[in-house]
Amino acid sequence: MEEKNPNNQPVELNRTSLYIGLLLIFVVALLFSSYFFN
Repeated sequence: MEEKNPNNQPVELNRTSLYIGLLLIFVVALLFSSYFFN
């Protein structure tokens, strides 16, 4: 009985994923800039 339809809040999940991706990119950019500046 796997009737899990992820159609309840796909936009919210997509937005969360996008925000997490942006945060990860920001952290990586910060680390890279730290390495380059040092």
